[in-house]
Amino acid sequence: MNVQNGKWRRHIIKGLTVLLIFTVCFAVLQWFIIKELFGFGVDMVKDTLIQQAPEGVEREDIETTFDRVKTAGMQLPFSFLTGKISLRKIQAVGRYAIAANADQVWNADEINTLLRMMNASVGVKGGTE
Repeated sequence: MNVQNGKWRRHIIKGLTVLLIFTVCFAVLQWFIIKELFGFGVDMVKDTLIQQAPEGVEREDIETTFDRVKTAGMQLPFSFLTGKISLRKIQAVGRYAIAANADQVWNADEINTLLRMMNASVGVKGGTE
């Protein structure tokens, strides 16, 4: 009976080891997919905002701000752990963007406020430094 328990234990350990390796590989794959989707989303929003930006908004400010957010987002979760990005502030930026663009038109004040909020979410104070 003792020999039978030893065989089952080895089979269970082998099965759990394979499952652990599969889980780690799947988690790494998800991490890369999330990072690529984040980068794609940031680029898409940046291009759209540049096209819709009215007079009074510097296109370089839009590009610089979105590049900062993209750089910090691509370093997740480390940028979150070191305090380089605030996910709570990013969430507030998203809520503001949805509310500000409810009429499907951006004005200069809305875009400049959005850029200030995005800069604050990645630790840049006072607009574009």
